[in-house]
Amino acid sequence: MNKKINPAPSRGILDITEKIVLNHLSISSLRGALGRRGVNNYGFTLIELLVSIFIVALLGGFFMVNYHDTNKRSELGMVKQKLASDIRLAQNYSLGAKTYDGLNTPGGGWGVHFDLADPTHYIIFADQEDPNGNQVYEDTEKIETKTLPVGITLDSLSPANTVDIVFFPPDPVTYVNSSAVTNAQITLRENINNSTAVITVNSFGLIDTD
Repeated sequence: MNKKINPAPSRGILDITEKIVLNHLSISSLRGALGRRGVNNYGFTLIELLVSIFIVALLGGFFMVNYHDTNKRSELGMVKQKLASDIRLAQNYSLGAKTYDGLNTPGGGWGVHFDLADPTHYIIFADQEDPNGNQVYEDTEKIETKTLPVGITLDSLSPANTVDIVFFPPDPVTYVNSSAVTNAQITLRENINNSTAVITVNSFGLIDTD
């Protein structure tokens, strides 16, 4: 489940804004009183202008922060869908007997490798171990490294801190860390709101992003 965070203005910002508005109203009232007594009130124009500019800048900054927070959560949702799509891509590669070098089909199928020691990347690989692969990622089997956007990282993995999801042809059978009966869970986190997104892959090869 995604962690829903509804940003709300802090009490401190609202208190400051309220005081500024009250001060602004007090100045306006004083100006009116002096004006009725015939005193030149043009000296208050610059003060009021500066106060108004400050209020507009304060509120504008607050809304910009809210916009940035919302934008980052939207980016997290897109990254979640992209990661799930890459897992499905490896699954389709195994179904379609895709070659890894233009000539050879990997005996163990295709997979995706995750490692919390490198939380900004994941790797699509071809399980080339003869004759039927070993359902474990090795450095020589790397086909493509995927980089997560800045501010979004792998937060946790299950069943271990390193997860290899391999689709063994022709069905394909789904292996998670060499087990055909284990589910995988990948959790992403963005660093602005600390919102999370979860992708699960079960032993039947179903990929869930809810």
